Amino acid sequence: MLKPIMSLETVEHALAEFYCNQNVEVHKILLDFQNSVDAWNLVWNMLDTSKPHEIQFFGATTLHIKITKQWLQLKRTDYIPLRDKILETLIKYYNSSGPPNLCAYVVRTIPHHWPDAIPQLMETFRNSLSQSSINVSVMILEILMALPDEFGATKLVQTQRNEVRKELQQSSLQVLSIVDSILKSDSLDPIVVHALKCAAAWLDVGFDLIQCHQLADTFISVILNPERSQMCVLLAIDALKSLCTHPRTSVCVATVFEVLSKVIVLSDKLFHLEITEEPNVVVDKLFDLFLGIGDQHFRLLVQGLLDNNTRELCTKFFNLFLTCTNAPGYYPVNENYSEKTFTFWFLLQDDLLSNDAGPDNTLLSIIRPLYISLTQVLLKKVAYPEHLESWTSDERELFRCYRQDISDTFIYCYFILQSEMLDVLLTIYKQVTCDHETAIAQWQTVEACLFAFTAISEPLQSQKSYPHIEQLMSSLVSLPYNQIDQKASIAAMDTIGAYYYWIETHPSYLELIVPLLMTGLHNSNMFSSASTALRDIAKECGEFIAPYNDIILNTAIIVLKKVKKLKEEIRLMNTVGVILSVISYPKNKPFIDTFIDPNLEAITNILAIEDNTEFTKHRSELQGRIKVLNSLVSAIDMEVVIYQIFQQTFNLLQRTGTKYFISSHEDSLYADVCDLLKTFISKLAQERENCEVPTTMVIEILMIGFRKSPQPAGLILFKEAVILFGLYDACIPLLKSTYEEICLRIKFMFEQASPADQFNLGDVIESYLSLQGHIFKKWSFIAVDNQNVDFTFVFKLASEALCANEIFLAKTATFFLTTFTNLSREHRSLFKVIDDNGEFLVMKIICILKGDVVKRNLDTMCEVLYVLNRNYGEHLGRWFHNIVTVQNIVLPNVTEQMKTKFFKRVLKERANKKTLLVIVKEFSFICRGLILIDPQNNE
Repeated sequence: MLKPIMSLETVEHALAEFYCNQNVEVHKILLDFQNSVDAWNLVWNMLDTSKPHEIQFFGATTLHIKITKQWLQLKRTDYIPLRDKILETLIKYYNSSGPPNLCAYVVRTIPHHWPDAIPQLMETFRNSLSQSSINVSVMILEILMALPDEFGATKLVQTQRNEVRKELQQSSLQVLSIVDSILKSDSLDPIVVHALKCAAAWLDVGFDLIQCHQLADTFISVILNPERSQMCVLLAIDALKSLCTHPRTSVCVATVFEVLSKVIVLSDKLFHLEITEEPNVVVDKLFDLFLGIGDQHFRLLVQGLLDNNTRELCTKFFNLFLTCTNAPGYYPVNENYSEKTFTFWFLLQDDLLSNDAGPDNTLLSIIRPLYISLTQVLLKKVAYPEHLESWTSDERELFRCYRQDISDTFIYCYFILQSEMLDVLLTIYKQVTCDHETAIAQWQTVEACLFAFTAISEPLQSQKSYPHIEQLMSSLVSLPYNQIDQKASIAAMDTIGAYYYWIETHPSYLELIVPLLMTGLHNSNMFSSASTALRDIAKECGEFIAPYNDIILNTAIIVLKKVKKLKEEIRLMNTVGVILSVISYPKNKPFIDTFIDPNLEAITNILAIEDNTEFTKHRSELQGRIKVLNSLVSAIDMEVVIYQIFQQTFNLLQRTGTKYFISSHEDSLYADVCDLLKTFISKLAQERENCEVPTTMVIEILMIGFRKSPQPAGLILFKEAVILFGLYDACIPLLKSTYEEICLRIKFMFEQASPADQFNLGDVIESYLSLQGHIFKKWSFIAVDNQNVDFTFVFKLASEALCANEIFLAKTATFFLTTFTNLSREHRSLFKVIDDNGEFLVMKIICILKGDVVKRNLDTMCEVLYVLNRNYGEHLGRWFHNIVTVQNIVLPNVTEQMKTKFFKRVLKERANKKTLLVIVKEFSFICRGLILIDPQNNE
């Protein structure tokens, strides 16, 4: 090895200074040392036990880094001396940092440079250590335990990784035999702990279940041994889970059933559980074990139900999963088990119903009783607790998510049970709503049943109409809404809204449902659900709800005066818009004025405020009125009404812009106004003859705010205007002039902004490039012939954005660059932009390739490279050569031959984008160090 240049004293002094004061320069010295060839020689003195712990730790860490990440610094002649030195040091100064370094070395050198490494290691330590037998056993187990971990953490060439994995798998039986003998002996708990950790690590590598199945008996004996510590029991469960759930075990069907017949003994601990103040970690681990078995072998367990020899065993497993779902207590306060079973129930129903040959009716007949029980259990688990208000906010949020998971599981139950599930739900619902007293006392069950009916409403939509829903809808009228808990009342409103499609085919029920919804609108707790249900029903049942329009609109007029939350007002106004669309014009005009005028009056009063400080207090109210108008307009489908509202609001919006738009890239008032204008033009898009007037008015307001400060909302609005009206001759001159001004202002903004400010303009850049991409894609004539627009600036801006960490910005840049490049061959001005600046774009592509940018940008970059190669193949070859050869841009971890081969493959691949992506990703991963290559192998 080379003679050291950096002295040990220098490193130790730097290390001491670093621990006292984490100086950047000192940190660099230590990193330089770790990366140097000299470190291979100096670390050994640092591992001496007479040295401070900090120095020993740094020495061990450095050696580990050298072996795992800088192995290529060594010559092959250095391998054996390094191994001997590691072994000598480990035996002489045994500590916990030793095994990882030795195991990292083993992973690097087996099977070619150190065959039979594992048996040799065990023999070496047995013969060389003078410590007690406990320490010998612990050391051997720690070394064996660290080997699989180091294998997973070490970067290896794929061929070498496969060879090492094969070598480890061949040694697994020997290692597991040693572990088995230790566990069967009367070893002390510390040795048992190490043995179990070692077993779990090696079982994860891979094993032959037929040869290792006896380990199940060994692990179970540890679990059931009352003299073993809880740590031993928990580790034994983990090891048993690794044995039972490894993917390779699925091929040994008979042996799997043999193992499971032994494991089921442990299920006795899981039946008849009681609520405890503290979680039982052993029970938790056992549930994890059985659920892991269920996830891995659910198909085997299902098929086992058809075999007389295995039916009883498989039935026990299914009952065990149901028991886990039915864990006593409320999630997440008293229990954490039931939530873990939902994946199993999904996998089970999915497997039963996704057979190519169709559902297996024999299996379904066996499984259906299980799902009936599951439905009953879920009704209990989804029910609200008595004292929910005493829970913490985090617990309430977890319970909300838990209920959503149960909602999905109800759907799985319906897929299996169909009408049988409706029978179960309706029977229980009738029992708890037989009279008002029962419904009030058992409101949790009432709410749970309604929640379940709501959950399965979507899959029911594609089925024939069941009489159960008719009975349910009829019974909702009789609930004591003024006395029952509000959660049950809200659930009733949600159920009505969920079956809007059913009401369309049963319009006679509107006579019962509409009064209920009106009652809900007058109740502040039920308002949100009632207004949502009314909106969905109004959209679906337009012609049938017409007789109730007056009562709905008059109720809305009253309720809107009392609504305090803006989002609820917005939702109800959207419903009003749907109802108004059903009423013919001008019959609906009085109602339109009734709903519009209060908002216009509020906006007028706010705009009349002269004092800026006073206006600031009302700014949010102004934005709220604009959002309410937007909600109403978005729901109305009558152009004459939309145009009328547009004319009424234009002057107010113009005054709002002139007076109160601010010079900021995040003016929320400007964004709200643009959203409203966008809704207007999308509704007026079919007015070809009169499109010029609304377009002019919209762009006037748009540019008031944009001239103060370019903002994403204005760019999005203008993009919408171009897409909708770009084809109409009357609008083209205005769109062209506005496009030119927008481009000039964006360029000026970037020229004036500092690099730090430019970094914060990602949203503006994304919206601007999206605008440019859509214009070039749809109506390129608006842009191409404009000599005042600097397309070089736009092209370079997109090239820079291609390297952005924000993936949506990178995708938008890709959209523009590919569109621009594809079009450029047809226009001389665009061709010149790419001819002059293509090398700049290729430089950015090289930066992404070599790892200067996050690797998720590779997909978007490859699309640009593909289009560039198809349109400018000859140019691309020249640009590659200039950047990599002439400018000598370094591509890490690759040889000149590899670079040449890569560029040739890229230039050749012009037909298949997927193949190009594979080529690019492979090369980039090599540059980034994610794929290791053998420098002595030129392929």
